[in-house]
Amino acid sequence: MNLFKDEKNDLPTPVVYCDVKNCVYHRGDDICSADKIKVGPTHAISSIDTVCDTFKPEAKS
Repeated sequence: MNLFKDEKNDLPTPVVYCDVKNCVYHRGDDICSADKIKVGPTHAISSIDTVCDTFKPEAKS
């Protein structure tokens, strides 16, 4: 499944802060290290309606 419609990204990447500590993209300073971020769903009308589709749980040891 391809999360991104267009793999080419010529846009500047902003710093994305994230509190989800069990995501593989979470850095210790609460910054997301993913190359691209996808947030949905398309029918959201407020921030409470959104989810990060880029989230991947860390593998348990």
